[in-house]
Amino acid sequence: MAGLHCSDCAFSSFKFNEDAQMYQAYCSRGYLLADPHIHELFAMHFAKSPEDFVPVKDPFNREYLRKSYICGEFIKRKDDLG
Repeated sequence: MAGLHCSDCAFSSFKFNEDAQMYQAYCSRGYLLADPHIHELFAMHFAKSPEDFVPVKDPFNREYLRKSYICGEFIKRKDDLG
């Protein structure tokens, strides 16, 4: 699954925040999505692009030690299947 991001997953959704001029992410599977390059607690929940988000906490609020940009429950969006 090389090159895939949370933004390609059916369980993710993104909203552009007008005040911050950045995106916020939500995972309906319960993963906390954030920008891993930002280490400030509030700022890490915003990113310039939906592709910048990765899972950082699992559904049980434990640190998610990822091996790729997506979690093991990734399902490709139907509109991307071609």
